[in-house]
Amino acid sequence: MRKLSFLLFYFTFLITSCDDGDIITLELDFDQELSLCGDTNSDNYVVYDTKTDPNESLTLLFPSNSATDKIFNPDTTPYTYDFTINNTSVRFNYRTYNGDPSGLICEEIPDADVSIIEDYPATGGTVMTETTFMDDDEDGIPSELEDLNNNGDLEDDDSDGDSIPNYKDNDDDGDNIKTILENPDPNDDDLIDDAQDSDGDTIPDYLDIDDDNDGTITRYEDENTNGNLQDDFADGSVIVRYLDASATEVFVNDNINTNTFIRFITVEFNIIDTSLEILNTDLIELGTYSSQKTIEN
Repeated sequence: MRKLSFLLFYFTFLITSCDDGDIITLELDFDQELSLCGDTNSDNYVVYDTKTDPNESLTLLFPSNSATDKIFNPDTTPYTYDFTINNTSVRFNYRTYNGDPSGLICEEIPDADVSIIEDYPATGGTVMTETTFMDDDEDGIPSELEDLNNNGDLEDDDSDGDSIPNYKDNDDDGDNIKTILENPDPNDDDLIDDAQDSDGDTIPDYLDIDDDNDGTITRYEDENTNGNLQDDFADGSVIVRYLDASATEVFVNDNINTNTFIRFITVEFNIIDTSLEILNTDLIELGTYSSQKTIEN
């Protein structure tokens, strides 16, 4: 397990002093779009933001463990987790530099031409995180249009009965042809009123288990049973079998292709009741870290 050493971060926020009731406005030109060092195989995570002119950073370092791992890969949405800055295992720093700090953060060999001028570590405070995610199968149909029963719950719409709701299912009818390849939205207007219907039976191809209405279900028109129906043609035909009504031979294939969808993850970091020597503040809206991952099922 490789130990990582890191620095700080970048954005604009307003800080309200709680010293004597006066309001002090301190503006730091950070953009609140956070970056990340570390992963589940590291000892620590560091979320950070940097800027130049002037060269400054904000960094938040905390251990990688089963609880903090979920910040970046939660099982449910939203997921919240809070922890305390102790200036040892959990550190929050504001730093200034004599050059661009991006060459110091996350680098195993830091930029030798850049060094820290001032370092202000937080002496306490609480880090509050909230993680939300959105799943999408990127099948060409907006998720809200995959709520077939219009009840506002995308989890109970499963056209092919494979236990994967349509909005996370890249093959909504389970015929081994991805929905996006069955042209659910030919004119790309985010509507499906013009979805391809090859056999004219009023069932769009992406929901039709027999696309050419020849009596052989689409999945059984995979002659070489390789899971790709785009390379199967009857002798002398230039039309793929699953769209060729005259090609009715049956090639039983009950293997369903692997389904994948994308999870878009957003983490908001806030720090409350902290002190950095040069200021005391009720709230620092540190910013947002965004990522995405492919999930296979």
